[in-house]
Amino acid sequence: MQRREFIHVVAGGTAAALLPGCGLTTGDASQATARRVLVVAFDGLDPRIVESLMSAGRMPNLARLTRTGCMTRIATSNPPQTPVAFANIISGADPGLHQVFDFIHRDPNPSDTSLPVRPFFSTADAARSQRSWAIPLGSWQLPLTGSSTDLLRRGPAFWDYLVARGIDTQVYYLPSNYPPKEPDHSAGGAQPGRFRMISGMGTPDLLGSYGEFTLFTPDAPRNGRTVGGGRFAFLSMIGDRGQAELIGPPNFLRPANPDGHVESLRTTVHVVRDPQHRVAKITISGSTVLLNEGEWSHWIPIDFSTGIPASAVMGAVGAPTSLRGMVRLFLKQVFPKLELYVSPINIDPMEPINPISVPSRLASDLARRHGRFYTIGIPEDTKALSHRALNEEQFQAQCELGMKERIAHYRQALAEFTSGCLFFYFGATDLLQHMFWRDRDEQHPGRVPDEAARFGHVIDDLYASIDRLVGDALAAIAPGDLLMVLSDHGFTSFRRGFNLNGWLRENGFMRQSATAQAARAPMFPGVDWSATKAYGLGMNALYLNLVGRERLGTVRAKARRTLLAEIGEKLLEVRDVDGTPIVTKTVITDEIYPGADPRIAPDLIVGYNDAYRASWDTILGGAAPEIVEDNMDRWSGEHLIDPDLVPGVLVANRAVTATQPRICDIAPTILAEFGIQKPTQMTGQNLFAPN
Repeated sequence: MQRREFIHVVAGGTAAALLPGCGLTTGDASQATARRVLVVAFDGLDPRIVESLMSAGRMPNLARLTRTGCMTRIATSNPPQTPVAFANIISGADPGLHQVFDFIHRDPNPSDTSLPVRPFFSTADAARSQRSWAIPLGSWQLPLTGSSTDLLRRGPAFWDYLVARGIDTQVYYLPSNYPPKEPDHSAGGAQPGRFRMISGMGTPDLLGSYGEFTLFTPDAPRNGRTVGGGRFAFLSMIGDRGQAELIGPPNFLRPANPDGHVESLRTTVHVVRDPQHRVAKITISGSTVLLNEGEWSHWIPIDFSTGIPASAVMGAVGAPTSLRGMVRLFLKQVFPKLELYVSPINIDPMEPINPISVPSRLASDLARRHGRFYTIGIPEDTKALSHRALNEEQFQAQCELGMKERIAHYRQALAEFTSGCLFFYFGATDLLQHMFWRDRDEQHPGRVPDEAARFGHVIDDLYASIDRLVGDALAAIAPGDLLMVLSDHGFTSFRRGFNLNGWLRENGFMRQSATAQAARAPMFPGVDWSATKAYGLGMNALYLNLVGRERLGTVRAKARRTLLAEIGEKLLEVRDVDGTPIVTKTVITDEIYPGADPRIAPDLIVGYNDAYRASWDTILGGAAPEIVEDNMDRWSGEHLIDPDLVPGVLVANRAVTATQPRICDIAPTILAEFGIQKPTQMTGQNLFAPN
């Protein structure tokens, strides 16, 4: 395996013994007001692994930080999902305020009547303008207005209060924060502080998805094969020359077909391989690169042309004639068959077609200084690994490329950090644990001994390597500054999947239909909605089929609470074949979050036991025959369970005085460091308040 910066074992240094609790620091540091606040978030760091590696001397910088302050577990959100958790962190409150309850939300009464509900990503949704005009031009149409993407996280962000008080604030890559928004500083009396932000998880690729790879291979069908998160496309080879089509975004200047389909823009990929050596020349969108087998390209800009001349749209505001994106290529194989991986088509930060930063020039400034970089919200292409478009080593190399880019931005931000608040997020820690957990879990049903021998150390090495980034943070702070290193949740194994909709069907809460039309439905195939009371969609969410809310509702409002209590109690009684409880917690959403919007929030939040999770079918409305099944996917680590089982970790250079620290405490703690009183809507507390 090649040496990789972010999974390289950090050598040298012996960590002190882990402090058993959060002891008081020397002097009166807990009452000091920080000149600067630095927060570094590593998604998914598990406190158990941190403790074991610190004890083994593999995280010396984190041990050093612990000695100056403390390390403690910190309660995550319910449900313990990254978009929910970071919405808690950003708002200093729970989903009753910010209205983010899952990765996936649904429109219960969609305009597309072929769908019983319409799923969408919970923190951002594309909404069509109510007033949309177009200039007709033969078979083309020139849009004057179009769709927009809305940030669905509600409530103020902590940085609104900082900027309003004249405090400089920088926020890099935080989830639940796309599209980027200028801070609201209308309530402040001071000159607003400088604000810099670049969006993270939730930022789409050029197709409007959250990452669609392409693998060109002669083995694909001629019309291609689509899988979740990507596409296997046919590469036509004649001798040593090949040609294929890379599918781009919809052609926004063409009208939709009668069935609503919009023709996609495309660009041709030309490949010429050396007949004797494992090397190939690839030409795409006017750029040519020469790659050895197993080599990654730099970022390649791609223009998807609509085919209409620019002169035809002169004067039509907002109507470009091409769309700019960028890709990385990976020459997977040259002989006996040539295979070429193409990354998801990222928004080009040099010329972003959608805003990805505040100010808008920040993205291009970073690109000019450090080179183009992944702009998609989740750079790590886990679907390519799950579908074997990339193998484990190739996936690790792809992750390293994204991590190196982010580290460059992190170190620049630290070097220029002179005042205010800097909050920097790293997500690779979460994604690599998702993909390599089974290699460290001897009880995982998908564990392959040969793979475990090769990759069983990946997660521990990852933790050890990010300790170097903690060292960078320690070097950047001065006396009086506050440093917090945290994770939003912990991690555990995902061994078995629970088919929630199958269970609802078996227990009479959902009914299957015998009609052919129901069987062909694009979502919830075979479901008879006229006799269905409840359904599962998303990771931890259960909804009732309510009259007046769902288009095909059957459950009256007066029966709602009794029905939810019945379902919740029965779920807690479910056992696996060996007698293990599958669900350990169920909560009626509006009982713990009174402010929950009933049009958005699930009716019940399901907390799974350790090693269990909602099945792959459940997430998008499937109802497989098996109620509980082994998880054989490479995606084998998880945190979408009972939140009490996956707390996050907080390490700070101050003594935490709060008795039950929670992630919603981060925002009021930051505000308190700058002397700003906690706003009334924040439910968190100051972690370092004097006793």
